[in-house]
Amino acid sequence: MENLIRFGEKFFDELEIAVYRSRDVSASVELNEISIASTRSGAVTVIRGIKDRRLGLAIVDSDEPEKVKGAIEQAAKMAKLNSPDEKWVSLPEPGKYREKPKPNYELREASPNALVEMLVRGMKLAREKDENLVVAGGEGGVSWEERRILNSHGIDVFQEGGAAFFFLEFVGRKGGVVTPGIFDFDARRDLNLDVEGVVERASQRVQWAYNVVPSKNEEVPLIFGPWAIAGLFSYALLPAFSGERLVKETTPLAGKIGEKIASDVITLYDDPFHPLALEPVVADGEGVPTRKNVLIDAGTFKGFVWDNYWAKVHGTESTGNGKRDVRSGGISIGFHSTVIEKGKRPLEDIISEIDRGYLVDGLQGAHSSNQDNGNFAVTANPAFLIEDGEVKGSSVFLIAGNVYELLQQASEVSKEQTVMPFMNTIITPHIKFENVKIAGK
Repeated sequence: MENLIRFGEKFFDELEIAVYRSRDVSASVELNEISIASTRSGAVTVIRGIKDRRLGLAIVDSDEPEKVKGAIEQAAKMAKLNSPDEKWVSLPEPGKYREKPKPNYELREASPNALVEMLVRGMKLAREKDENLVVAGGEGGVSWEERRILNSHGIDVFQEGGAAFFFLEFVGRKGGVVTPGIFDFDARRDLNLDVEGVVERASQRVQWAYNVVPSKNEEVPLIFGPWAIAGLFSYALLPAFSGERLVKETTPLAGKIGEKIASDVITLYDDPFHPLALEPVVADGEGVPTRKNVLIDAGTFKGFVWDNYWAKVHGTESTGNGKRDVRSGGISIGFHSTVIEKGKRPLEDIISEIDRGYLVDGLQGAHSSNQDNGNFAVTANPAFLIEDGEVKGSSVFLIAGNVYELLQQASEVSKEQTVMPFMNTIITPHIKFENVKIAGK
């Protein structure tokens, strides 16, 4: 690869080569039957070169030197066609990396058979729990990736690792009631996936969902579960922490560093080395060292995250949050493992103190949230009625509001944390919000 950098310097002032080798194993279930099992592997090389501030990108589905050379030449042709970017400063320089975590090489050798066995065990356990359950869907998967990033300024960093996941979606049919799809999952950096826990948690919610209760207009405490939090925060909140949005003046957090934007129970940070993180990378997509970046500390806004480009435009340094889209080759600001700090009490204790409220398992419509101001309008489904400290049944209702106002209403977070491999990996507890207005549906 060093020879390829030298080859590319004939065409560019600066050059970056990023090589991704991957192996993905998966197995799926649909309507109580195994539907597919597969193994896929391949390599992708992304070329990013700059000549006279003109950017040239090229992608090739190979890591063979001759094909990479061809991609470098193609990128050089593209750079000549592009207009100069007057904001461009430079590619990043080498930095100091944290100690690499030891990969779990068991994941690199995983086979679909192990995943099929998990799915079959999960379906068997589900039928034993409730003969009315239909396993509508589900999947087990293992991903392994090796990546190497080099540039003409001396960056040369190699990383490898993998993660596994397992989920099942249940639909219950009993007494004329058909429940919504209810699913649960587990994700971690080993193959010890919690099949029994997935079935137990999902089947419990199906039992609640058999008792359908009407909703009404009221103001009540709501407990948001991990899926609801991941959906809402990924669209309505997390984009506001992007340094690019600060530069473009499209974030509502501009000028608010040091101000209270949430209640004291909310501490939020991005850290790829969190114990539950699925991808503990030492470098971001540009080879910049990663680090823990605190976004909210006990309700106080602490700062933005940056990639190399926008950091240099703004006159600051990258926080190691450059994320590469391998399909397009581009870099944008993103997160590694966004963590909401856990609390001290288990969820069941929090539920036990609610006279009337709801446990919100999922939100529909979060993708339409307004990233510029945090406004949202969503449907809580499935949601579960809590009365006298117990879950009594399922319901559906509407919630419209502002995510920053909602953060101020947070009163407690649960002791348990769940890894949500959503748009961004989010590690989150359940969060209780007080006095939330809902509209019956």
